[in-house]
Amino acid sequence: MPTPLLRDVIGSNVVVTAANAVANNAYANAADKLTINNTGLALLADFRLTSATFATAPVGGALQLFAVDRDFSGNAGPTPSATMPGRLVGSFSPYAAASNTATSWVMSLNSVPLSAYTDYWLMNNGTAYSLNSGWVLTAQLWSPGT
Repeated sequence: MPTPLLRDVIGSNVVVTAANAVANNAYANAADKLTINNTGLALLADFRLTSATFATAPVGGALQLFAVDRDFSGNAGPTPSATMPGRLVGSFSPYAAASNTATSWVMSLNSVPLSAYTDYWLMNNGTAYSLNSGWVLTAQLWSPGT
């Protein structure tokens, strides 16, 4: 029987609580990006998006996570935009489909490979409605252990 892979959590969770709404087809405000300075050398992160509410329930689109690495001196890269998108990390699950409600969702994106120093930006991609302020993005950094 194989030995199960353990998860060694590295450091404390990294959290940002959004002060701003995210419009349809837009990135989050710069004040609401999540920055991970991976000094603990974790290999992976699990992301949770909580308190995600919409004024009107979306029936399509996705909330996505984009990454913009910093340079080796720690200087931030460009703010992502339609003409300069960041690196797509993935789409949060579950995602909007027919017959949703506008209540708070808990969404996840797991086992994301980490860089040394990166800013993570939420994008509201094609939901047709604004994501209300107050959403919370949390990253739990970890590495495989034995």
